[in-house]
Amino acid sequence: MSITAFIPARSGSKRVPGKNIKPLAGKPLVLWSLDACVRAPSVSRVIFSTDSEQYWDLARRHLGEEKLTLDFRSPDEAGDKVKIFDYLRGAHGKIFSGSDTTFLMGLPTVPFRSTKHIEEAISLHRTSQKPVFSATEYGFPVSFAFYMESDGTWAPVGAANPMETGNTRSQDQRTAYHPNGAIYVRAVADLAKPDLKTLYDGAVAYVMDRNASVDIDNEADFAIASAMVDAGLVA
Repeated sequence: MSITAFIPARSGSKRVPGKNIKPLAGKPLVLWSLDACVRAPSVSRVIFSTDSEQYWDLARRHLGEEKLTLDFRSPDEAGDKVKIFDYLRGAHGKIFSGSDTTFLMGLPTVPFRSTKHIEEAISLHRTSQKPVFSATEYGFPVSFAFYMESDGTWAPVGAANPMETGNTRSQDQRTAYHPNGAIYVRAVADLAKPDLKTLYDGAVAYVMDRNASVDIDNEADFAIASAMVDAGLVA
């Protein structure tokens, strides 16, 4: 089975300008993801999808071109309103070659996914014969979730909310998970199926720990992630 990694990183971040190449513990953010994929034994090729020649030069300079190839996106293809799923669906013929049978996508804002995580997710895909997406546990029981109105009143999101039932012991709550954006594994051919709505369709979850699932969205996230590296909390 041929596994091609796909790492998308556009240059137009608004919350943190240049976020995808901003240093995290001395290493540009996108290189954390690219490096993990390049080093994964099961990955034969890594496609770096970007609209920036600067980003490509940075990646090529640090990682070489033995496995790394470029998918250059136009401004229209890399706009802030373009969902990467829609781009994959519309441009998979341009992105992947005829020999690519399975792709693994990883978002660059989740830097602590390791080569071990990549190999385990690929193994799950092979044994289950199903698409895979990575997920992690919520940091607080999701059963407590509620909606709030402008006047401060609240309404439960789901049934049996502990705020209504009184069963507020956290140990009694069922563990809930959410996608973390670190890994998606799926057949390239699926992208041509007209009924494919999301990368979660028919997929099974590969669970990662919360430390490895940190998602970088703002300056505070950078500070937290850097502190985690300094404290040796991530590989």
